[in-house]
Amino acid sequence: MKKVTEYFEKYREASRHLRNIYYVPKDDDVWDILDDFEEVSVLLFKHLVCAPLNIGYEKYDWFNESISCFKLQAQGSRLPIMINRIPNVNHGYWDHEIHTVDPDDLTLDFICYFDWNPQGVIDNRYIMCKISGAKVSKNVIGHIALVESHYVEIHHAGHS
Repeated sequence: MKKVTEYFEKYREASRHLRNIYYVPKDDDVWDILDDFEEVSVLLFKHLVCAPLNIGYEKYDWFNESISCFKLQAQGSRLPIMINRIPNVNHGYWDHEIHTVDPDDLTLDFICYFDWNPQGVIDNRYIMCKISGAKVSKNVIGHIALVESHYVEIHHAGHS
């Protein structure tokens, strides 16, 4: 697997800057502005991540489904993680009993960057991911999780 964190960091910073400067929601147009930003965000991802990696962009529903070619790999001795209590749901309660895991326990597939309040200033601090495999914590396979972006590297599995 090839480490591709640098491409994601470029996208993270560019999308965060554009969103917080040029696509700031106001009371009267919140959802229109957020929809417009989503279109721009997908194009940014296409050009800053997919194009340099020669990834078949059209194959995926970016930011709405897990992308199995992008794997998150934990750095350090333990990975802090928030796991949704209900499998395959990307909203609700992030209060699963597991709060940290060994760095090689879970297989995490990238979905999108996440912020708690999409109507406010965003930081893209968290990465939303799907748990697609586990060595020990098998009961969380299929759950959606949040990890802080600075705790992981992103790798391209090569089958795009």
